[in-house]
Amino acid sequence: MKNLKLRLLTAALAIPTVLAIFWLADYYHQDWLVALLLSVVGLGAGWEYIGLVGKLGVTLPKEAFIFAIPAFLFLLLPKDGEFAFILAFAFAYFLVIYSFSRRGTKEGFLASLAGIFGLLYIPAMLGFVLVFHRKGGFWHVLHFLLIVWGYDTGAYFVGSLLGRHRLLPRISLAKTWEGVAGGLLLAGVAGLLLPQFLTDLGQNWPAGLIMGFGVGAFVQLGDLFESLVKRAAGVKDTGKLFPGHGGVLDRIDGILASAPIYYFLAHYILGLF
Repeated sequence: MKNLKLRLLTAALAIPTVLAIFWLADYYHQDWLVALLLSVVGLGAGWEYIGLVGKLGVTLPKEAFIFAIPAFLFLLLPKDGEFAFILAFAFAYFLVIYSFSRRGTKEGFLASLAGIFGLLYIPAMLGFVLVFHRKGGFWHVLHFLLIVWGYDTGAYFVGSLLGRHRLLPRISLAKTWEGVAGGLLLAGVAGLLLPQFLTDLGQNWPAGLIMGFGVGAFVQLGDLFESLVKRAAGVKDTGKLFPGHGGVLDRIDGILASAPIYYFLAHYILGLF
């Protein structure tokens, strides 16, 4: 019960702050505010990621890796964003050369993989949020976050109350099929809550469910992936920044995994922006 109270209090403080920044950025057409917010989030997640892979025996160049995260996000601000991908491409080669120059063949290979994946996993996935905020505005960001939070909430409460059948016990003992069902149900409901859908829900409900179920499924995959990494590293949480929630990566694992899917469904499949 104490942990639940901490989770609710943390959410009550963090969620309005995050939404206010996205709304102000949209209202005043200041995308740099979103890039700044995502950079702060990315820096926290990047620092925790370095700590996680460090427990697995992989050492990354901290200063260079951390610098690359806000640099990538701010270089996405121009409409084409090509400079961001040039930076990522160049930095990937830097990581490989650095890793092999400091370690043996096996260690250098593992460090290269961990570093390049981290570069894709954190700033590139957060970059999708920046892109669909720029194209779709505040309401699409809110829609996306409602689906993510809806899945997390449904999975947590249904799994806690009714969970009996473990999902993948070799990865996580806490995840259950009942939790997945509860998460997908609430994510599906949240998927309907886009103003574009609500204007004619009788016609748009299939699109809303596609968004909710599609994004929700990847929220679960992101959670499972981080559980796998934490289990390999022998830690319960990636950090202690958010009381009752753990670290930054603990809070955004579902966002990282599902942001590209939201963009793909909204832009390419449903043509919403």
